[in-house]
Amino acid sequence: MIDCYASERHFVDHLAPVWHALPEPGDFVAHRTVREHAADLGIEHGPGDPERPVVVASWGDYKRAVKMGYASIAYLEHGAGQSYGGDRRTVDHPGYSGGRGHIGDGLYLVPNEYSAARWRAAYPRATVVVVGSPKVAALPRKERDGEPVVAVSFHWPCGVSPETRSAFSAYRPALAALGARYHTIGHAHPRWGRDTTLRQAYERAGIEWVEDFAEVCRRADVYACDNSSTIFEFAATGRPVVLLNGPVYRKDIDHGGRFWDWATVGVQCDSPDDLVSAVAEAVADSDEQRAERERIVDIVYPHRGDSTSRAIAALMSWVPAMEVAA
Repeated sequence: MIDCYASERHFVDHLAPVWHALPEPGDFVAHRTVREHAADLGIEHGPGDPERPVVVASWGDYKRAVKMGYASIAYLEHGAGQSYGGDRRTVDHPGYSGGRGHIGDGLYLVPNEYSAARWRAAYPRATVVVVGSPKVAALPRKERDGEPVVAVSFHWPCGVSPETRSAFSAYRPALAALGARYHTIGHAHPRWGRDTTLRQAYERAGIEWVEDFAEVCRRADVYACDNSSTIFEFAATGRPVVLLNGPVYRKDIDHGGRFWDWATVGVQCDSPDDLVSAVAEAVADSDEQRAERERIVDIVYPHRGDSTSRAIAALMSWVPAMEVAA
C-alpha cells in the first residue's frame, strides 16, 4: 500500500489520478484546507501510516512528509518541470527541478527529459522516470461551439526570480478591454490564496472568476497566462495559448522551458497594449501555430496517453526495490 500527501489544491490535482489508479491505495492524507477539494475528486482524507511509502508533489510536502515520520518518499513533480537555471542565484532552488536538499536515492516521477536531466545530474543515485503528467491526461477537452471563450490567469507574486513574479500589475489595465471584446473568464495560481486583489480586478473588468482549472478547461477556447505549467497543460488539450510576458522577464536570461525554449507554444504578448490583438491571433489558430504548439507539447509531455500507467508501473517497481534495499 502507498499513501499520498498533499497540502495544496494543485498538488491534490496532480496526485489524484495516481492515487485512484493504485492497485492497493493507502491513505490520501490531505491538509485540512484542501479536504473539500479532495472530496470533490472522490478522495476521502485518511490519517496515513509512516510505515508505508508515500507520494508527494512538492518540495514543501516532501519536508512535511519527513516531519510526519515517512522515510520512503516518492516525488511526483507537479507542473511542467520548470527550473530557473539561467541565474546562478536560482540554479539549484529546492522548489524546482534538480534543486538542492532532496532525497539522494529516491524516486522521481517527472514530466519530460528537460526535468529528468536536471534530477539525474543533481542526484546520480536517484531513480528518475519520465512519465508525463497524470493530471494532464485527466483534463477535460472542449470542442469550439459558437463565440470563443477566453480564460486569463496569472502566477502568484513569487519572489524567487524576476521570472516567477506575477505579470498581473502590468496587464491589469488591459483586462477591461479584453472582457469587452471576448467572453472572458478569470483564473489564478492557487497560491493567490485568500488575497482577493486579482478576483476584484476581474469583477471590475466584467470577467467571471473561475477557481478550478479543470472548469477552465471545460469552458475556454483560449488560455492567456504569464508563467504557469497550466499554459502547457491547456495547450496539451489541443487549444491555443497566449504567453503574457511581464516587464521584468529577462529576454537575455535563458532558464530553458517557459524561458525561453518552449515559449513558442503559443502567441507571445510583450505589452498589455497588445493583449487583445494577441488573443485574436490565438483565436485564429493558424496551421503554423497549431503545428508549433504540438511540437512543444510533445517535448513537455512526451507521454500523454499513458502517463498514469507509467507512474503506477514506476511506483510498483520502486516499492519492492526499496524494501530489498532496506
